[in-house]
Amino acid sequence: MFNPFKQFPIRKVYFTIFSIFMSVLIVLMVFVSYKFTINEMQNNTSHYQQKLLREINEQIDIQKTVIEEVTLAMSVNNYLQDYINREQSEYGKYTSIAEINNSFLDIAYSIPIIDSIHVYLEQPPLKEKVGLIRYYSTEKYKSSDWLSPLKNSDSAWLKKHHIDSMQGNTSVISYARKAYFSNDRVGAIIVVNLKLDVFQNIMRDELNSVNRILIDSAGLPVTYVGESKVIDYLKMIEELEKDSNLNLNSDGYSHEQDNFIVWSKLYSNEWLLIEITPWKEVAMSSIELSVILITIGIIAIGIAVIASFFIFNKFIQPINLLLQNMDNFSVANKGVNLPKDYKNEFGVLFSHYEELIRKIMNLYKDLEVEYKQKRKAEVKALQANINPHFLYNTLDQLNWMAIEAEQGKISKVLELTGRMFRIGLSKGESFIPIKQEMDHLESYLQIQQIRLGSQISYEMNIDEAYLDYYMPKLTLQPFVENSIMHGFHHKDEGHITIKIHEVHNHFHIVIKDNGIGIKIDHPMKGQESGGYGIKNVRERLAAYFGESSSVKLFGKEGQGTTVVIKIPKIDYDAMDEVV
Repeated sequence: MFNPFKQFPIRKVYFTIFSIFMSVLIVLMVFVSYKFTINEMQNNTSHYQQKLLREINEQIDIQKTVIEEVTLAMSVNNYLQDYINREQSEYGKYTSIAEINNSFLDIAYSIPIIDSIHVYLEQPPLKEKVGLIRYYSTEKYKSSDWLSPLKNSDSAWLKKHHIDSMQGNTSVISYARKAYFSNDRVGAIIVVNLKLDVFQNIMRDELNSVNRILIDSAGLPVTYVGESKVIDYLKMIEELEKDSNLNLNSDGYSHEQDNFIVWSKLYSNEWLLIEITPWKEVAMSSIELSVILITIGIIAIGIAVIASFFIFNKFIQPINLLLQNMDNFSVANKGVNLPKDYKNEFGVLFSHYEELIRKIMNLYKDLEVEYKQKRKAEVKALQANINPHFLYNTLDQLNWMAIEAEQGKISKVLELTGRMFRIGLSKGESFIPIKQEMDHLESYLQIQQIRLGSQISYEMNIDEAYLDYYMPKLTLQPFVENSIMHGFHHKDEGHITIKIHEVHNHFHIVIKDNGIGIKIDHPMKGQESGGYGIKNVRERLAAYFGESSSVKLFGKEGQGTTVVIKIPKIDYDAMDEVV
């Protein structure tokens, strides 16, 4: 029977399964996509609206700044200062008022946003109205409730109120500033009334379909555009102010009830600009998208259930065959029972598995041979360990013979040599405490003192805190031997100093002699040279520590030789990481 799964490449089957999986994944994503889409759309909408509101706010702020600067110039107007500070005749007052009118009217006509200018004076002129300018007594200022924000400051924005103008009763927002006598007493109050429709034109969009509200520092509406639901919107704003997680002193947004609210507030502006959009307008596109995705998902599930059932059964069959062979494998049962008619990736997998089994069997054979050779090597090593112990026991017997023959020096040499052998063996350990290394070195130096007498002396300056740390055994003796054999040649006496310093978590072991030094062309000169013993030490340190260790020789002819050996500082706990 023809089986397409024995002929078609697995990658095609995998692609089919992957397609089904992606269809199912789409369906699963639908259930989480709605909220994600809403959040993303909410972020994008808020970002766009905040950017637009900030631009509108900046335009409003420019208008406000212009008015604030204009009123400042008006408060220090020379004719106004003359009128409130100097005693003048009636004609002089009339002349000053005329000049004030001319100056203020020039300002009012040059700035379209200005509706009118009200000036409060202790002695207002008889003619109260001149074009856009009106004069009032300061007594009326004291009784005006809407001028109350100015009582404790030099200037202030006033809440929206109504005035009588050339167009009748008009809603305006005003900016007021005090002008002072020379004795710092308030001499006049200038109130510039602004047209609200100018702010409304700035706040509108091209389609005139937005709901935007401009709120002053007291939380009262300055003006708005859009639907006349200001009372309901103000209740929303009150709820926003109660929410401690929201900051109305900077740009932000919130989803409240059935509305999406975005606000903007400049650092330099006390007014808050708010845009309110019905939530159904924001969410409409995402709802339509979700319905489409759900429909696609339901169709994909139906296709996936039918196709996956058939594909899974055919796809899993060769895998089960391979698993059965793997479970039945053993060294005793060497057979592999896999089909040979698969031409796709399963066929490659079966052939590679058979090759792997052959390699495993060969590896078992190699391990058997290696195990036998290892056992032979262990036996030879045990036999080799007998020789040093035999030599050590022989030295001990020679020592007793020397004592019986009253040969004190020979007895001492044999005793020191035995100690050196014992430290050298160190139960087969490669690293020993620095104290044992120093004992080994001192034993060698004592043997040389017995041999040479007063011709040689030595000094060891080792901090006791360093003695419990570890180092490779038999590291220092070759350098001391080199000093005695070569450095003190043709000299009546020689002195060797051994010191240890700690530098950056490394030990610097310094061996210094006062011997003949090193000639310029001597083979010992340099970092990479030396006799067999020194070369052996270099190679061992490099194998253990790499670039963390070094051996350096310094010296001049006739001035002695200094060896500096650098090794890491190793305690007992760090031994396993090195050895």
